[in-house]
Amino acid sequence: MKNKKWLGFIVLFALFMGLALPHQASAASSSPFLTSLDPSDSTGYYTDWNDEAFKDSAGKNVSNGFGLKTYSAGDESYVSYDVEGQNYTHIQGKVTLDSRYLQGDYGKTAVGFYADDRLVYEKQMNRTSSSQSYDVALPKNTKTFSIVIMQLDGSKGTHLVVIQDAKFIKTGSFLNIADTQYHSALSIGSSDSEYYYITGDTKTFRDINGNIITKGFQLHSYDSGSAYAAYNVNDTGYNVFETSVSLDSNNVTGDYGKTVVGIYADSYLLYEKELSSKTPVQQVKVNIPKNTSQIKIVAQQLKGAKGTHSVTFNQPVFKTVGSSFVSVPYTTSPQSIGADDSYMLLEDEPTSSDYVTHYANGSLGSSSILLKGITYDPSYAQYNISDTDVNVFKAKLSLDYESVQGDHGSSVVKIFADNKQIFAKTIKKSTNIENLALQIPARTKYFKITVDSKAGAKGTQNILFGNPVFQKLPASGKLSSSRISVENNYNKDDIVTVRSITKGDVIKVYNSKGTLLATSKPATTNYTKVAIKQLGTGKGTILVSRISPNKAESATVSASFAAEPAVSSSVSAQQTTIVNNKGKNDTITVKSLTKGDKVKVYDAKGTLIATSGAAAKDSVVISVKQLGTGKGTVYLTRLTPNKLESGKTAVSYAAEPVTSSSLSASRVTIENNRNKDDVITVKSLYTGDVVKVYNSQNKLIATSKPATTYYVKISVKQLGKNKGNVLLTRTSSKKLESTKISVPFKAE
Repeated sequence: MKNKKWLGFIVLFALFMGLALPHQASAASSSPFLTSLDPSDSTGYYTDWNDEAFKDSAGKNVSNGFGLKTYSAGDESYVSYDVEGQNYTHIQGKVTLDSRYLQGDYGKTAVGFYADDRLVYEKQMNRTSSSQSYDVALPKNTKTFSIVIMQLDGSKGTHLVVIQDAKFIKTGSFLNIADTQYHSALSIGSSDSEYYYITGDTKTFRDINGNIITKGFQLHSYDSGSAYAAYNVNDTGYNVFETSVSLDSNNVTGDYGKTVVGIYADSYLLYEKELSSKTPVQQVKVNIPKNTSQIKIVAQQLKGAKGTHSVTFNQPVFKTVGSSFVSVPYTTSPQSIGADDSYMLLEDEPTSSDYVTHYANGSLGSSSILLKGITYDPSYAQYNISDTDVNVFKAKLSLDYESVQGDHGSSVVKIFADNKQIFAKTIKKSTNIENLALQIPARTKYFKITVDSKAGAKGTQNILFGNPVFQKLPASGKLSSSRISVENNYNKDDIVTVRSITKGDVIKVYNSKGTLLATSKPATTNYTKVAIKQLGTGKGTILVSRISPNKAESATVSASFAAEPAVSSSVSAQQTTIVNNKGKNDTITVKSLTKGDKVKVYDAKGTLIATSGAAAKDSVVISVKQLGTGKGTVYLTRLTPNKLESGKTAVSYAAEPVTSSSLSASRVTIENNRNKDDVITVKSLYTGDVVKVYNSQNKLIATSKPATTYYVKISVKQLGKNKGNVLLTRTSSKKLESTKISVPFKAE
């Protein structure tokens, strides 16, 4: 089988032999065939097949195409093209299966076309699939176009996919999209995971209908427990997550237990769904709340006789649609806070599992805490919530499913805020699941749950609190320090920015001793900025509170600030070299820098005209389109990481070099000699002038040494027997080469 290296050899050989290569013309056109382009990346990609042409599903030879094929289960075959800046609006062509891999069981194949991370075309194919034509619109500003295939092998192997007559088009309209960001969860990468598998890694994934997933991931715990994937989204701007969720059709026939899927924004539950063999593919789209740090996707699984399900997530993407975010109450879970004292407590977060949340009615939950009943002492869990300012506790109170299988006695559940009891209930086998929403008194430090059990014939009960959360509901909510940023500025007002507030909120800022420093005007958007004359040059702490309309002032929250940043050292003129070029970009070179430094260039009017990249070592080179033909001055500053921009340094530059004077043909004598070197004599020169000689085809054939007198003699091996012309130029010291003059010479 031929690979791309073999194709490269063929290309070089053809060029050497002076042969015309197929498709070269289309490569330069506005509608190039993919076969004329070099892939930026590929695997399982072929330009021919065993020295033979590809064939379509009808057995006809394909004159313009390439192949894609995998060999091992779960492998991915793909080819990618760098199309940034090409403005391709469409891709057209055909996709087919090579007829030589259709007779017998070659499994199934899925073909996906991706514009960056966006799926723009997908086709499920099998032995009965005929050639498929496509004309697919692409989004504007696509950087990478990829064709991906995933395959299920049959008893005879896998299909050979042929991409036929595929070409990019620049006419027509781009794909209309509403989002400004669109990134696959696979591209972002999971920050934490367990029993998490991605396409192209282990095996080929399918949905409940048997369709192959070309890009996605799978959660499969293999035993009772949880599988999960977490993604950091802090400061990304994503406000939507969407995917298709389904059980893999490979393991739904027979008893594979139960599975529930939950999606969390930090501790806030966005989505929960129990899946079974009869659950169709679920199209899931959730809004990501503002200031979410992490999206967690969890599959809680209860093992059946044949194992556990595989849960597939097809085309999981994070998007930015518009600029708004949903607002949700401040939410944190008991698991996130962590019990500071407990006995017989089991905690299940959306990222780990010691057991499965299995309610009394047999349904599953994606997160819970459980207190095991014992007869000789109450079990309990205590949480220090003094730093949270929450005022509500929510949960689904239920017996664990095992506790309703036979006689497990009864339990009394009590909940305390410090020493004040705020809830009590006797739980029996017949007790229904109850949705708790308990108010927590202000300034509560310890939140405590106790379970006092009486045993039955089969032991004691286990008490579940499903999806337990603490929330801060209306009243002036305590601000979160993570939503407060403090700019301790140099030589100007310091700024306190408070985000995620409500229109009309007023922010108060106190120093660490409680003295009021500033009060904002009512917020007109979801954030406000408070100016303070000076917090001080060093680092420190402030206290910030909120007053919402018709509500009392919240408790203060502490926010630290850094010391005022130092100012970067100025650039000196001695470490700067400016070349004012003629007919090309001018260059500014700055040396003696520190790695990471950036240099900014301003013109004489103070307008920024260029910024360097970060210095890789100790210098940068900056390209400027044109400083001007005459001499002048620019102003340079240095920006060192974590420091302020330096003051400006004036650096002068010379005018562009002038062009040397052209030679005069009357001052040139050419001797076209027989059987010895020809001689060209050029007079009326200046000391240091260099003369260059070109033949009539503009090829340089001789260059003189710098003139030491008023003339030079240039020896040329042979100008030719017949008369002709040469072209001559002059290059004077510190000047550009002159224009060419034509000088005739006689035959030998």
